[in-house]
Order: sequence, then structure tokens, then C-alpha cells
Amino acid sequence: MSDLSRKEVIMILATTNNARLAGVDLSGMDLNGLNFAGADLIRANLTDTNLSNAYMRGAHIEDAILERTIFVNANLKEASLKGSNLKGADLTDANLTDANLFGADLTGAKLSGAKGVVR
Repeated sequence: MSDLSRKEVIMILATTNNARLAGVDLSGMDLNGLNFAGADLIRANLTDTNLSNAYMRGAHIEDAILERTIFVNANLKEASLKGSNLKGADLTDANLTDANLFGADLTGAKLSGAKGVVR
């Protein structure tokens, strides 16, 4: 169960630069197209969350739970996903240019068309 509603997340993102959402449970939410640029999502739970078309440039998403999260066409340029669990995540057509994936678990992740991924 999510800690915040979609409306509350939108309010935080609209009123705060580099939003601090560390450790928050946003699992199962539809956050399609929202602007998370520079946001602090360290240790957040985003399991089964839809982040398609989200703008997440420079976001800090370290040690986060991102199982089955949908990042289709998301901009994760320069984002840090160090140590995150991306098992089964869908990163189709996502921009991962200069993203830090050190120690991230990408088991079963879909990377078709993803930019910036060394295969």
C-alpha cells in the first residue's frame, strides 16, 4: 500500500525542487509522465509502479525496490540507480545515458531500445 496518493505526489513535485521522497512506498501507483528531476527516492519502494514517460534526470534512486516497475520511454539520464532491485523492470526505450547502475540487479529486465546501455 502506498504511503502517499498520486495527488499528494504531484503536489510535492510541483512545489519542491529536488523532492525528498526517500524511503516512501509508492508501489503500484500510476505516476506516468511526472517530473522527478533530481528527486531523492533512495530506498523507496516503487514495485509495480508505472513511471512511463517520467522525467527522472539526475534522480537519486539508490537501494530502491523497483521490481516490475515500468520505465518505458522514461528519461533516467544521469540518474543514480546504484544497488537497486530492477528485477523484471521494463526499461524499453528509456534513456539511461550516464546513469549509474553499479550493483543494480537487472535480472529479467527489458532493455529493448534503451539508450546508454552497454550490452
